[in-house]
Amino acid sequence: MAVHDLDHFTLGVRHLYAAAEQLRVETGLRSHEGGWLDVMPTAHRVIPLPGDVYVNVESVIDHQAELPPGVDAFRTWFAETTRRGNHWMTWNLRARSRADLEEVAWRFGGEVVTAPGARRPDGTTTTTIMAPGDAAVTWARGLPNWYFHEDLTQHPARRAAMTHERPLREISWLEVGGDPSELEEHVGPETFAALPLRFVDGPAGLHGVGLTTGDGAEIALRAPSAAAGLAKLAAQEA
Repeated sequence: MAVHDLDHFTLGVRHLYAAAEQLRVETGLRSHEGGWLDVMPTAHRVIPLPGDVYVNVESVIDHQAELPPGVDAFRTWFAETTRRGNHWMTWNLRARSRADLEEVAWRFGGEVVTAPGARRPDGTTTTTIMAPGDAAVTWARGLPNWYFHEDLTQHPARRAAMTHERPLREISWLEVGGDPSELEEHVGPETFAALPLRFVDGPAGLHGVGLTTGDGAEIALRAPSAAAGLAKLAAQEA
């Protein structure tokens, strides 16, 4: 089984710009414009991290659009969840090759999904390539999905030069809840051993990201996991 890298964490917030600014004030982490999705009424800002990883700060931006029932239900759930405070919505890995991503899709009985990604204010767009393509298999269980980037120079963590107010050295830890053996089976033993995991009491999903600054200090980004709520939504939509 191939070794996979961290790719990004999605932090759901109520107000995109206010939340990104609050993070900057509290942590010194700057962000750049990530764009919005045409298929989902959400937009995001990107906080680049070491190792071609980023935090995707995301919020609902259109509460009135007419949407398909499933997307509308997701919008309502997202808005209600973030109204109670910031939540980690997802955490995700990156396949090092298209073949590795195809192996992931095969292993979970899913498929490699290629879909329109973010649309940015400068007119550029992105393409999302991910697997296995079923949120009930990954995010609703507090487990990561996989992404593949054909051109890493356009990866969100690299695309815009960003110097944080507190320069970063590394991602030092991830706090996750749930069953360690389930996560190890999901990502594979090699990837499991390579990730800086710290298991905490609580429901499955991401609970915190620890960053080491250039001077050896620590920045801790903590929020509840939204996985349990997403599982409930998925069950209602099934």
